[in-house]
Amino acid sequence: MQDTHTPWRRRGFAAFAGLLAFTAITANAQTAYPSRPITMVIGYPPGAIVDTVARQLGTTLTGILGQQVVPENKGGAAGAVGGGTIARAKPDGYTILFTAYTSLQIAAATDRSLNFDPVRDLLPVASVGRPTTLLLVNADFPAKNLDEFVAYVKSRPGKINFGTSGTGSPNHFALEHMNAAYGLKMTPVPYKGAAQMMQDMLGGQVQAIFSSSSLAAGQLQAGNVRALAIGSPDPSPLFPDLPLMAAHGAPGLNASGALGVFAPPGTPTAIVDQLNAAIGKALQDPSIAQKLAGEGLVIKRQTAAQFGKSYRDEAQQIADFIKKSDLTIK
Repeated sequence: MQDTHTPWRRRGFAAFAGLLAFTAITANAQTAYPSRPITMVIGYPPGAIVDTVARQLGTTLTGILGQQVVPENKGGAAGAVGGGTIARAKPDGYTILFTAYTSLQIAAATDRSLNFDPVRDLLPVASVGRPTTLLLVNADFPAKNLDEFVAYVKSRPGKINFGTSGTGSPNHFALEHMNAAYGLKMTPVPYKGAAQMMQDMLGGQVQAIFSSSSLAAGQLQAGNVRALAIGSPDPSPLFPDLPLMAAHGAPGLNASGALGVFAPPGTPTAIVDQLNAAIGKALQDPSIAQKLAGEGLVIKRQTAAQFGKSYRDEAQQIADFIKKSDLTIK
């Protein structure tokens, strides 16, 4: 007796085989990432600590991912130029951003001229860490510790100039936070570069600054400057005797530009997780870990989901503080 179902069975087997082949091709395409070089946009100019760490990380990632990670500096507007580039990039995992993202969180709450939303239009991939940031004064400055500094500045309203890395930068926001928390009136003086800001403090044009510990190391060793406190949120083993300003009268104060990697919105979760895992592996590499520690970086390892939540939460905290304190970042 002829099996009338045979043609349908054959067609069913063919369709099933086709589905298996499609699934295999799709899976292979997913596991093949990356199949070509990845552009890592760096949101700050060459020479900055952001650039230094990004290039060290990119070199290590090249070995882990098997494809070259190519650095491309797009500095300007406290990271907004690089951020805008990624917000508009193709979400395929081949263009990513390495930046100090605290300035973008501040801009999200203060800068209505941005052509993108730093919270909505950037996809967090991996947290890298925070540079240890110090409150510094010239060695001749009368105050020897944070309490003396607050008392001295409070007695001279409007007479103390404080160097910043520009309007809306993390250390500018931290200065305004410090003014509000301690009841001070210091005047921000913006600079385009940290080196010139340090030189002007040594020359007396400004009386205090926030600086990364790596940039300040030489001047601290020479005795030309004095560190009064840590302006970043995390304790540092390099400065165990310095108080955290966030735990010493200025809760939430953060003068450091936290470092992280971002992708365009819509980048597939599988690619984001793969990049997160590769960056985590890179940060565990002894050679890069030692280099980052030398830069005073406190490494913070998180999954992409954890980083996304902390990035959004911190942005909201910044916005809430600005609104509560009625701050204007001019």
